[in-house]
Amino acid sequence: MKTLHNISYISGGQGQLLSVGTGRDLSLPARRHSAVESGRDLTLRKTPYRTLILSCFLLFASFISHAQISATFKGDSSKAEIGDYFNMKLVINAQPDMVVDFPAFPGDTIGKVSIVKKDKIDTAKIGNSTIYSQNVTIQAYEGGQYIFTPFKIYYLNKSTGVVDSTYTNAFELRVSEPAVDTTKPIKPIKAPLNVPYQLNEFYSWIAIGLAVLAAIIVGIILYLRYKKKPAPVVARPRPKDPAHIWAAKELKKLEDEKLWQKDQVKLYHSRLTDILRSYLEFRYDYYALEATTEEIQLELDRLNISLDARSRLMETLRLADFVKFAKMNPAPDENMRSMQNAAAFVEQTRQIDVTPAAAEAQKKTNTKKKK
Repeated sequence: MKTLHNISYISGGQGQLLSVGTGRDLSLPARRHSAVESGRDLTLRKTPYRTLILSCFLLFASFISHAQISATFKGDSSKAEIGDYFNMKLVINAQPDMVVDFPAFPGDTIGKVSIVKKDKIDTAKIGNSTIYSQNVTIQAYEGGQYIFTPFKIYYLNKSTGVVDSTYTNAFELRVSEPAVDTTKPIKPIKAPLNVPYQLNEFYSWIAIGLAVLAAIIVGIILYLRYKKKPAPVVARPRPKDPAHIWAAKELKKLEDEKLWQKDQVKLYHSRLTDILRSYLEFRYDYYALEATTEEIQLELDRLNISLDARSRLMETLRLADFVKFAKMNPAPDENMRSMQNAAAFVEQTRQIDVTPAAAEAQKKTNTKKKK
């Protein structure tokens, strides 16, 4: 047994609910009074001539106005199956001097029919007419007869300033249910079909993979180009003589230059501390030229140097710091004492070497001292 579904549509809250399949307005508009409502017999002989003329004029104007606009609402066919997509199209043909209130389809359903898609309203001008159209894709999940009753389309006639309305046509759609043979057992659900993959299904993943790979390559290039490279350690050439002999020679040269006597006190103390720092490097493999005075003091504890030798070295280094950074001008005896402390430190920390070369060098040094 087929089910009858009444589908009524109200436009803008002012449309009239129509009887199923007839298109007849069940309400009584305010501008039209029937004889039953007024209680009078509106016959021709009791109507004044001017009233009759006015009524004819209004009837003619209404006929002309309705002739200038038309609205249709129809589908691709009158039959469909449950779950199938079905296209409906609303078309309004109006004159240029009319402003049409194109109805909207609010929500996701029209009655018991689901709205799958609503296209944009299309406007086209053909001759002196303006065509408004909109496609609506619907879907029904229950079999039966669906009747789309006419609904109102409001419009404004700009030449007369009158707001009027017209109706669409009624449309009938029959939705059929699939034939089911109840005498046969229920079949199991079919397994999903194995559909082969297509290349275009992987375009997005390929693009993402290439973008990630490009980002990794760019990151590696930037890292290799701008990474902080360690400062190269420049190995200073070591002297051929043992460290203490080299230091004694350099101290002797500095003393003979008499820099502090020539008011070059800062240069004198800078040269003196450079000799001592280089001696620590050659003697103990400690890069003292890059170290501060405090760092050298901490390192002396590890180097197993006597307290007297450490005291002499630190006194010389601290005085040099005052001269270089605090612009101190030491007394002559302080300048001489720095040289004496430096020579004593080298002598106290000299390396005892019994190799023939070292013995020969020491012998020459002792011979020079006796002369």
